[in-house]
Amino acid sequence: RMKISDADQSILASMGPESIRNVVAESSVAVFKLLEVATFLNGRECKYLQERDEARAHAKGFGERLSVVEKDLSLETKALEESQAKVTQLEKDLLDAREEERRLKDKVVELEGKLSSMTLASTADEEEKSVDPTGTYAGFTRAGLISKIYEVSDLQLDVASSSFKNAVAQLRILNPSVELVTEGLDEMKEVVDGRIASPALDEEV
Repeated sequence: RMKISDADQSILASMGPESIRNVVAESSVAVFKLLEVATFLNGRECKYLQERDEARAHAKGFGERLSVVEKDLSLETKALEESQAKVTQLEKDLLDAREEERRLKDKVVELEGKLSSMTLASTADEEEKSVDPTGTYAGFTRAGLISKIYEVSDLQLDVASSSFKNAVAQLRILNPSVELVTEGLDEMKEVVDGRIASPALDEEV
């Protein structure tokens, strides 16, 4: 219950009907203005509340989307790190493969060289067997073979000279009444065109 002060009561009592109507009218206008202001403020507050709720909903949705993006980013980052690790491993494997390829090529060259040597040795062995089937000179060194060649050559000369002298001696025994002319005889010479001459040297090709 509103209580009117004594001063206000005295003022109201002294006022006439017309004055009271004017005061009531003025007060009503003031009340209506106050209601309008209150309504405006309430409407603005409601608008702010609506905008706040919309902003909260938007922020919530944005937060959810942000969480999804962060999760996707984490997965992509992990996948990128794994890819980089795979690339590093593949690069290492490539270097190892190239090194292995180089090593195998060197091994092939080495084996081909050995195979070639074995082929040449096999060919040489076959040629040696055809010349020396019994293997008499297989263990000889180069110097030993050269020495043996000179020895055989000297022996052949000695045998030829001995055979020649033996033939001349036999002719003298078989022809005692014939004076054989031996001047100019030489076991190293031969009869060419009716005369005794030294054998022609073989021309080197």
